[in-house]
Amino acid sequence: MTCFVILLLVFTCLLPMHNYAQSRDDALPPVPLKVTRISGEIIFDGVPDEAAWQSVEALPMIMLNPEFGIEPTEESVMKIAYDDACFYVSGWLHYNDSTDIRAVGKKRDYSSSSSDWLGVLIDSFNDKENIVSFHTNPNGLRTDGTVKNDCADWNNDVSFSWNTFWDVKTHISDNGWSAEFRIPFSSLRYQVNNEKTQMGLLLMRFCAAKAEIATWPISSPDYPIPFWKPSLCAEIEFEGLDPKNPVYVTPYVTSGVNQANALNEEGTAYEMNSTFKKDAGLDIKYSLTNNLTADITINTDFAQVEADDQMINLTRFSLYFPEKRVFFLEKADVFDFSFLGGNNLFYSRRIGLYNGNPVRIYGGARLTGRTGKWDVGFLNMQTAQFINNPSENFGVLRTKRKILNANSYVGGMMTSRLGMNGSYNVAYGLDGQIRVIGNEYLTMRFAQTFENGMANNFIDLAPSRFLINWQRRKLIGFGYDLAYTWSGKGFNPGMGFEIKQNYHGPRVILHRGWLPEKSRTIRFHKISFTGYNFQNTATGNHETTNGIVQWNFEAKKGFGGNIGANWFLETLPDTLFLGNNQAEVPAGRYAFTFLSAQYNTSGAHKIQANFYTEAGNFYDGWKWSFFSAPSIKLGTDFDIGLFYRIDRVRFPERSMEFTNHIIRFNGLMTLTTKTSLSAFVQYNSAINGVLGNIRFRYNPREGSDFYLVYDEGLNTSLEQSEPAMPRSARRTVLLKYTYTFRL
Repeated sequence: MTCFVILLLVFTCLLPMHNYAQSRDDALPPVPLKVTRISGEIIFDGVPDEAAWQSVEALPMIMLNPEFGIEPTEESVMKIAYDDACFYVSGWLHYNDSTDIRAVGKKRDYSSSSSDWLGVLIDSFNDKENIVSFHTNPNGLRTDGTVKNDCADWNNDVSFSWNTFWDVKTHISDNGWSAEFRIPFSSLRYQVNNEKTQMGLLLMRFCAAKAEIATWPISSPDYPIPFWKPSLCAEIEFEGLDPKNPVYVTPYVTSGVNQANALNEEGTAYEMNSTFKKDAGLDIKYSLTNNLTADITINTDFAQVEADDQMINLTRFSLYFPEKRVFFLEKADVFDFSFLGGNNLFYSRRIGLYNGNPVRIYGGARLTGRTGKWDVGFLNMQTAQFINNPSENFGVLRTKRKILNANSYVGGMMTSRLGMNGSYNVAYGLDGQIRVIGNEYLTMRFAQTFENGMANNFIDLAPSRFLINWQRRKLIGFGYDLAYTWSGKGFNPGMGFEIKQNYHGPRVILHRGWLPEKSRTIRFHKISFTGYNFQNTATGNHETTNGIVQWNFEAKKGFGGNIGANWFLETLPDTLFLGNNQAEVPAGRYAFTFLSAQYNTSGAHKIQANFYTEAGNFYDGWKWSFFSAPSIKLGTDFDIGLFYRIDRVRFPERSMEFTNHIIRFNGLMTLTTKTSLSAFVQYNSAINGVLGNIRFRYNPREGSDFYLVYDEGLNTSLEQSEPAMPRSARRTVLLKYTYTFRL
């Protein structure tokens, strides 16, 4: 069956299709484009009508979606300029029909495809690999983020949790809206050579009513999200940059109460125990040079962290929970050492968390940036003792250097996790990426771990991990992603994450994408095949084989989806427990197939939804899963989102079955760009619990925040134990205030 699927895919890929063949190089601006130094005063009010702006030449925007390469249907007048301290971007964004203006959301770091957007993306080192982004909408909110690895993988390479010091003003008029960005050079990392500084720049405008995207410079539909790719930025040049490097000092104070119900000493009843909390700490940020930043944290606090999404595990792989703490998300791209699929030599959730419980961080330091031709990242943190886990020191050092061309590098990483009780876990890794030619990339990574109680042999593959990956990074036409991975039985990254341990084998992704004729409703099609075959590295026995054939589509009006056929061959050496130990699968060999489908409505509307379902065989039984995620925007100030998932699993021959429900509610109210009230409530039938998180934030300016956080955990099945459980399992009320001093 697998051979037939591969042959069918190859035959499909060879069919004649409409191909994109326009040369992007012919449409790029001169290299580099010299940025105009402002010669007069700019009144920072969101209306770029001063005389200083009149002398600046506008940059031509070209449509990317839904019809590539033509003039946008809405006119945009985009200009860039600078002075001694800041980089300025202005835009007049006109509309043929003013009712098409979509101004949705005001919260800091908010994002929604229901709103219009204007984005400024800067490759400050001009390295074709990394970007810092700044976005706003007609309401003047601020959303910033980072991109790494030339956005090879949207799910892992783009983060909106990075924050820096910048400002934007907007103004809505009768025929559109206008914006002015003011980005201090002290908030960017860059290099100066012979008094000149070169960066990469990409501007993008999104009109939600028409699902239309326009960019400068001209982009390319060859890639999934080209307006996030550093390699597609235009080169710009500044002269004589020498801004001051301020020191940012941010103290915080917290106060609140934690309450938890626990059994009394006799075990006859639950009692509510209250713990009052008051704390303080300090963060310091200083730019040692234009391209090197130091951060120091003392008594780090994460009181405002959002709750993790509830999940149910129906696989033999570990669940991956993304980092949500802002301190660790800032400059996270510097510390990336990925083995694909969430596997990484460095996983920041190992620091300050133990079995899901927060652990006090006494303090630490971080150094990131570039020195000479080397990108560097250094992090060291010290945590307190927690129950049986000793006080620990966490250290990581990451280096990378460009070779051969803009998208090629060699690098290395070292990590250490040292317990104050004498335990240790250290690791080192070497990696490199070569852009061989065009869109062809070769990536190689190797790592080893050493820890107390192990043999720790350098020439042994048991404590080793390596990856060889060849990709053709192209969406239109034929593309592929070929990988071979090895994880030894003794490989244990104490500061990393492994979705699966002790396995090796190949993984293959083949795909063919094309753009239909302009008259068609569908903008883009893709047919893909994904397959892998993993064996146990210690025994050589088969573990899992998988094959997926999928058709993806995207319409010009923004809706899209996919349909897939999935085949698995699993060999279980031991019993597999599913969900919250709700069912089990005996050891043995199983072959099963199921179908899957997903549909996403257009994000341009105030009401939108995602739907997914899969149904078919599941080991020696069957499974049906479905989820829906509708959301609605009420004016510019209210967002409501729902999520419902049901998993129905049955093993008739063994008279075993279970049904699990997960429900999430998200609510957001933003009356101004400085205040927000958010609610996140979840129900998971597997744990018979409801988890709630309500958070109020007042953000008068960057670096200064007031938080009021309320958390509650409720039991929904009170009679599941004796004595009966209380309705409330725990609750927390917490206040936090931070203020940033600029010295």
